[in-house]
Amino acid sequence: MTTPTTIKLLVVDDNDANRYALSRLLTHRGIEVTEADSGEKALQMAESQPHVMLMDIHLPDMTAYDVLALLRRKAETASLPVILMSAIEPTANARSMAQTLGVHSFLTLPVLLDDLWIVIQAALQRRQS
Repeated sequence: MTTPTTIKLLVVDDNDANRYALSRLLTHRGIEVTEADSGEKALQMAESQPHVMLMDIHLPDMTAYDVLALLRRKAETASLPVILMSAIEPTANARSMAQTLGVHSFLTLPVLLDDLWIVIQAALQRRQS
């Protein structure tokens, strides 16, 4: 698989300001961004086959871990690279759970755009292999 010419990224965050800021910054990088503000919407939008999902840990209807477990059960979304975000440094238990569910990376916010871009590119490479 080659790198897609237009990267499709799904940003999942219930905080409108965070979601908007991430979407704007990534759109300026040439990424096609779609947004979801809940776990349920994330699951629905994941069916549109984004290349990468960038998801906040705490969502209003479920945790990112719940979303991940459901994504991994479907053939269409089982290998979707997911980058988790949190404003709080994750505990060892949270990192372990994320690793078990196949999370690509765990970012603590705020994150520099260049660092986020590097993580997204690495996630795309992982998807290709």
